[in-house]
Parts: sequence; C-alpha cells; structure tokens
Amino acid sequence: MKRNVAGLVIVFVGAAVVQLAVSNTYLRYVKPGMRWMLLAAGIILIALAVADVLADTRKKDEHDHGLADDGHGHHGLPRAAWLLLIPIFALLVVDPPALGAAAAERQSPVASKPIQPKSNSWLADNPSGGPVQLPVRDYSVWAVWEKESMKGRSFELSGFVTPGKNGSWYITRMGLNCCVADATAFMVEARGQSTAPAKNQWVKVTGEWAEPTKRADGDVAALTVTSVSPIPTPANQYE
Repeated sequence: MKRNVAGLVIVFVGAAVVQLAVSNTYLRYVKPGMRWMLLAAGIILIALAVADVLADTRKKDEHDHGLADDGHGHHGLPRAAWLLLIPIFALLVVDPPALGAAAAERQSPVASKPIQPKSNSWLADNPSGGPVQLPVRDYSVWAVWEKESMKGRSFELSGFVTPGKNGSWYITRMGLNCCVADATAFMVEARGQSTAPAKNQWVKVTGEWAEPTKRADGDVAALTVTSVSPIPTPANQYE
C-alpha cells in the first residue's frame, strides 16, 4: 500500500501545480512565460502517478490474495505518509502575498550598470513630449546610465511604495529572472512629495527625470513627482 500512497501524494502535487497555473497564483512564484511548463509538469505528474498506481494494483491484489490464503495479510496505510499531504493542501488553500516593501527594504536601491546598453527607441513612440510609460525596472537603470536621453522628459511609473530614510520613499517593482528566489528590487526615489503614501500602497506616479542620488555604493534613480494616484494591485506584481 505504500506505493499507492506515494502515487496519491504525487497526484496531489500535480493537481496543486495545475491549480496554481490555472488560477494565476503561479505569478507569485515565477514569470508568466512559465505557465505552460507548469501546466505540462502538473499533467505529466498526475498521468504518471495514476498509471503507476493502476499498474501496481494488479500485482498487489495478487500478492494480498496469496497472503490472505496463509493468514498473514496486512492492511492499512502508514499514518506518517498522510502528513506529506499537509503542505500540498496548504499550497492550495493559502494565498501567499507577492514580495513587497519588506523584501525591497533589504536590498540596495542602487541601479546596476547594464551589461549591454538598450535601445531608446521607446522615445520615438512619444513625439508629443508627454509622459512616457516605462517599467520601473527600465527607468531605474536608464535614469542613471542613459542620462542624456532621459533629461527633460516626463515619465509615468507604476509600482508599490517602499519607505526610505528621513521621510523619503521609493516607487518599487520586484523583477524576476526566473522565480522569486532570484527576485531583485528596482527602486526609483520619489521627490517633490511632502508626504509619502502608505507602505506597500500601489500607485501610479507622473513626473520628470531628476538627477540621480549619489551614494557611497552607487547612484539611485530619481523622479520629481508631479502627481500620485493609488491604483489596484495588478495581477502580475513582478516585472
């Protein structure tokens, strides 16, 4: 019976993975492009577990019948095996929050130098000179390392609020290379606002490029904010 228990646990694991992918909860853990891989992995786990249990059932029936003839049959499931299902049920029931300000505060807001410079062709999409919508991830890097193309332009960023020191605050997004294990905080210092919004509040801000803040460990991107408005938390909170 132990093998059937193992198969049952694998079925629950596969079902949990499928449920995460279907319900968009997977976006709390990995990038959107991995959805189909999760669905495939979950379905394969379920199929393999069911096939293994069905194939093994016939052997067990024959074996149990032989034991019954000599009076030495064994019945029941190992109780400890069921404990393996607790984290699976927790994964299905508990809706974990995405990484937020608490995780960002443990990282440096300094913008890392890009390995390869990126094209600034996005400026051509806004010939009128109005606010350019940019991911926080891009602005936090380009505002430091592509200054000449950013000066004199206004931008619109969306992210959550991370408190800084002495009343300062940052517009923040967490970026993923693969999953939350490698999450990096991209932060832009908000200037020109006397009062910071609440911690972890999602906001849309509009403002003009500002000279980066100098720190001992590097420069931090900044934006002189002209307007701030709260927004709903997006389905995908990572960039």
